Amino acid sequence: MCCGDHDRAETQSTAALHARTRLRTDMGTRAAYTSDASIFRRVPAAILEPRTVQDIRDGLAIARAKGWSVVGRGGGTSVAGNAIGEGLIIDTSRHFHRILDIDPEARTATVEPGVVCDQLREAVAEYGLTYGPDPSTHSRCTIGGMVANNACGSHSVAWGTAAENLLEVTLMLADGREVTIGDKGCDDPEIDAALRALAEENAEIIEAELGRFPRQVSGYGLHYLRTHPARALAGTEGTVGIMTRLKVSLVPVPRATALAVLAFDTVFDAAAAAPQLRLPGVTTIEGMGGDLLAALRSKNGQDRAGENLPGVGPEGAEAGGWLFCEVGAETAEEAWRQAAALVEKVPVMDSVVVDDAPAMRALWHIRESAAGIVTRLPDGGEAWPNWEDSAVPPENLADYLRDLYALMAKHEYEGIPFGHFGEGCVHVRISFDFASEAGIERFRTFMVEAAQLVSRHGGSLSGEHGDGRARSALLSEMYSPEMRRLFERFSLIFDPDRIFNPGVLVWAEPVTQGLRMDPGQAAHVPEPRHLFPTDEGSLRRAINRCVGVGACRSMSGAMCPSFQITHDEVHSTRGRARILSEVMRGETLDGFSSTEAREALDLCLSCRACAHECPVNVDMASLKAEFLSHHYQGKLRPRAHYLMGLLPFSMAILHRIPGAPRVVDALMRSQRLAPIIARVSGLDHRRPLIRVSPVSLRRWWRRDGRSAEAAEGTRRVVLWPDSFSASLDTRPAQAAVSVLRTLGVDPVLPSEFVCCGLTLHSTGQVDGARAILERSARVMAPYLDEGLQVIGLEPSCTVMLRKEATGLSTSPEVARLAKATTSFGEFIAPLVEEALQRGEVAVAKEHVAALTQVHCHERSLGDPSASRRLLEALGVEESQIETGCCGLAGNWGFEPGHAELSRQLGERELFPRVRAARESAEREGTRVEIIADGFSCRTQVEQGTGERARHIAEVLDTILRPAP
Repeated sequence: MCCGDHDRAETQSTAALHARTRLRTDMGTRAAYTSDASIFRRVPAAILEPRTVQDIRDGLAIARAKGWSVVGRGGGTSVAGNAIGEGLIIDTSRHFHRILDIDPEARTATVEPGVVCDQLREAVAEYGLTYGPDPSTHSRCTIGGMVANNACGSHSVAWGTAAENLLEVTLMLADGREVTIGDKGCDDPEIDAALRALAEENAEIIEAELGRFPRQVSGYGLHYLRTHPARALAGTEGTVGIMTRLKVSLVPVPRATALAVLAFDTVFDAAAAAPQLRLPGVTTIEGMGGDLLAALRSKNGQDRAGENLPGVGPEGAEAGGWLFCEVGAETAEEAWRQAAALVEKVPVMDSVVVDDAPAMRALWHIRESAAGIVTRLPDGGEAWPNWEDSAVPPENLADYLRDLYALMAKHEYEGIPFGHFGEGCVHVRISFDFASEAGIERFRTFMVEAAQLVSRHGGSLSGEHGDGRARSALLSEMYSPEMRRLFERFSLIFDPDRIFNPGVLVWAEPVTQGLRMDPGQAAHVPEPRHLFPTDEGSLRRAINRCVGVGACRSMSGAMCPSFQITHDEVHSTRGRARILSEVMRGETLDGFSSTEAREALDLCLSCRACAHECPVNVDMASLKAEFLSHHYQGKLRPRAHYLMGLLPFSMAILHRIPGAPRVVDALMRSQRLAPIIARVSGLDHRRPLIRVSPVSLRRWWRRDGRSAEAAEGTRRVVLWPDSFSASLDTRPAQAAVSVLRTLGVDPVLPSEFVCCGLTLHSTGQVDGARAILERSARVMAPYLDEGLQVIGLEPSCTVMLRKEATGLSTSPEVARLAKATTSFGEFIAPLVEEALQRGEVAVAKEHVAALTQVHCHERSLGDPSASRRLLEALGVEESQIETGCCGLAGNWGFEPGHAELSRQLGERELFPRVRAARESAEREGTRVEIIADGFSCRTQVEQGTGERARHIAEVLDTILRPAP
């Protein structure tokens, strides 16, 4: 075969491999993987999501043929830039995540690297076991990633690091071979001999420089080579191969636990006390700085957070620091006794001991959210990782912290420390300035001086997250040249061609190379349509809110619905934020004209779960609307945008034409015509269309609803006639009028058409939304002049008026309307409670249970607790859907290509729970109400289950009566 024939054959072979492995090389996917949870940016050449070991082998073959570097990636929660690269990214989290074996007697588990930490913990819980390492990202970080970075977590004082829980690693090398390293060595004789020679020839220097204290994670763990070679693979950060199988040890879970939270005057006092609490039975000694509570309270919906912390007054933290000390024991009494005894071990300003699960979870939530919380300082300023998890021997921690504070002050930086104080490990996000070259140079200087500082205190640049691109270049400040040469020798044993994660640990890249937030990031940022008040009016800052901690990749909670179904990084909040960051640059994507960005945002339901559950309140709904506003400027939009965006206006006009609503409703219910109407209108023809009320709310009001002259002194309120209640389903509004009058309140409707602009906003017609919002605010001005409250029935519209409105308009009238607006539940709950106490109303004696679908907007940015309190006061036994968005999400569920995903979202929990509730009611002869205040939620329930859900006003109208 001639050279040309050989090249052609190789090209054809590579193309065949490329097709077989389904490499993702589109720019949208690549953009989503440009960063992890770090400050760094690398644009990868391709993404591989392997299902089998052979897929990984094929991917490596393609990488060799293409000359690509290779980086393994799990949950992508690395804060040191370990999980990004310019070649092939092998993401094992989506498909390569089987638990292969659990041996409860030997207390071991064998897993593929993409298994999520919580997935393993849940699987072994039935045996009374758990996986010891548990970083705060345990709901989405993978075992492979944890081992690669030698992660630890809060229980490491008892259960150790990932290295100490590692039994065996199977690696795939660049040539496609798999090798297994265990406690006795490597099954490849050549590699095994090289490892033994390295360890034996350099035993003295290894003993002197490595393994000095538990959290010395920086560099390679060569000290394990003589005792347990597999453990030397922990913390290699993907630089020696791709992990294909891991065998880890499991630990027994204490039968009972109690949590002592100790408050101190200063964070230095907390740091000084931590080593004294390393006592038998104590499984965590976690620390937090006092400013963390102020940072938490600055987030959406968290203004009262931390009330159960000791050392917290009405205005916030009085303590300067806390320690969270968990104790495990055989009995609850013993756990409580041991936890309470800790209070006497060190001088504290205040303390609390709890042993019930909900109270402990509430306290732990504060600590576990810290990594995201402190990326925004209490004053709204940005703070970033990079000097993220330095560690010192625990007895040196207080002195090190004082010096670290002094160093930050020298450079005029701020930061809030937290971390594993019992092991001397400190996490801190710092207010680095990356917007100018001078700021970047100051950052570089600080990093060098910080590395020198931690070394003087006998510490490590990294205590659990690895060195990555954040600190690898600074290992010269911590280790001798001889040790760094040993690191290079170790790496070359496995990866002689240096293709795995280049630039990390060995032959390191500079700490300022390829920063995600460098001055070039904002090259293509137009004047924003939103005000972004919490981000100083900056679209760049709003997008950069996403620091990548990956809470949106969790399979629990309400965020992010589309990711929970697709498991695709592109369809996570973080993936979309990374794509928008590339849009701002205009280098890899075509700015705000990018079709890739539009497609990535297409599956965003605008449910706003991220605005609440994301630790830094990334509001992807607003960012999506902002993007669409610019993307379609001067262009024709999809037909669905016009139809759904203008729905409030078209319905208002329709109801002015006699007989038209009935005709349109009949057409939309026609099995033959409805799919045709959907296609012509640009909607998804695979789902039924909405219903139209035959009589509008205004017509009903004029004919039957308007009251006679109210008695003097009767309280008056304005019932907001949202477009759904006014034109599509008027029953909630009619019931609300009845309930309000039962409680002695006289509702009125605005004299003219009003609209919050929600449907325009959700389709990206932001200017139109602002215009109709400001017009509606002017219509409402006379009512506000009277001091009347505005009662919202539709949660999405209520949230739009109360929250989003002031982010769209600077109009004082809009601000006044926002302040005057409240939800029906919030308004009615105290009135019902008072009326019941005074005996002015009675409750139907029939036992009623309720299953409630809380609207995702209310769950995220409202207060659903009022409705829950109201039902409890009326004796209604309520349970709630926990998965957040129903899956219809207003216009989203009707847009082309969304019907099937919408159905899958409903099948997560909502549809099965509704069916089960009905079956239970029929079986037991009880009454069960399906409550859904949102029109979309009621529509989704009916279309998905055939059951009719009702607004809480309708339920109240059936069980609440004036007292005899």
